[in-house]
Amino acid sequence: MAPRPGFIVHKSFERADPAIVEQFRGLASANISDIQGRQQTFDARIKPIYSPMAPLCGPAFTVKARPGDNLLATKAIHMANPGDVIVISGGFEMNLSVWGGVMSAIAKAKGIAGVLTDALVRDVAEIRDIGLVVHATGLTPVGPTKEGVGQINTPIVCGGVIVNPGDIIVGDEDGSVVVRKEEAAAVLERTHARMELESQWFAAIARGETILEDSDDYLRERGAEIID
Repeated sequence: MAPRPGFIVHKSFERADPAIVEQFRGLASANISDIQGRQQTFDARIKPIYSPMAPLCGPAFTVKARPGDNLLATKAIHMANPGDVIVISGGFEMNLSVWGGVMSAIAKAKGIAGVLTDALVRDVAEIRDIGLVVHATGLTPVGPTKEGVGQINTPIVCGGVIVNPGDIIVGDEDGSVVVRKEEAAAVLERTHARMELESQWFAAIARGETILEDSDDYLRERGAEIID
């Protein structure tokens, strides 16, 4: 059969440097979002599907799925490397799930770091027991179709963010962000600088100091009328 247009599976791609990826582990998604200009942050509807949940961190293994279909997500489990995060672009489809308990069990056994999707998943009790990290828009008991078509390891849009294969995904209870692999070292450096600044703020608060930019003069500079 001749190749079907738009039905593409790339088996290999360049991942972010594993040493850099490891340094992002445990960093707050909020700090990374801030230093990236509040960009590269996934839609707030994408959240951990149970709590508490371990942080999410790893290179992106991208899947462009037909909404409500998980044929290529299943293929991704068998192709992904240990430590990868499977990122499924599902177009905010709100009827069918694209991920479930059996898939989670296989992914966990393979050492896959987690799953992030702008679509629905199911079998949350099973996934919680398995311990796989999953960020999604919500839950449904409705199963997916398994027809294809779609793409594996091409640039995708998921949750309003462009994700390239091999980019770094970082997630926690606040949500999740993507770091472009070619910008990872700079983002890491600036994130640590932001963390140091926040450490200084909390130290000042502990000393009883006020650090918020809420003085009358600050507000007047921005056009506020202050009436005693």
